[in-house]
Amino acid sequence: MKILAVDYGLARTGLAVSDATATIATPLSCIPSRNEDRMFDLLLGIIDDIKPDKIIIGLPLRTDMRQSEMSVKVSAFRERLENATGMDIELYNEMYTTVIASRLLHQNEKKSKEQRGIIDSAAAAVLLQDYLDKINRQ
Repeated sequence: MKILAVDYGLARTGLAVSDATATIATPLSCIPSRNEDRMFDLLLGIIDDIKPDKIIIGLPLRTDMRQSEMSVKVSAFRERLENATGMDIELYNEMYTTVIASRLLHQNEKKSKEQRGIIDSAAAAVLLQDYLDKINRQ
């Protein structure tokens, strides 16, 4: 089962995909998000190319697990994507994924400026790997 993870952002949207066995997450490219309609069209093209069996979108909850302003935007984006693809799309808590991705990139000697173009996809990969590990433990 191939799974696509989306780390929706206002500036960039990061993407990651699993292997066919839903074991390993691999970061894909980032899509510029300042123009949401353009980003949405690019994302639909990627979905058409990858043909995932499932899509998850990172849900940015507050540390007390309540909705944030961004989580409301993500929920609306999910609904729009579900309508366009006809797929059931799962929201998955993305708390600390960007922090974890940044630390991993730092460990691999990527300076903060170098991370800017890849951090969102790395965060999507962290999100997806956490999801894969969870479903594979069950």
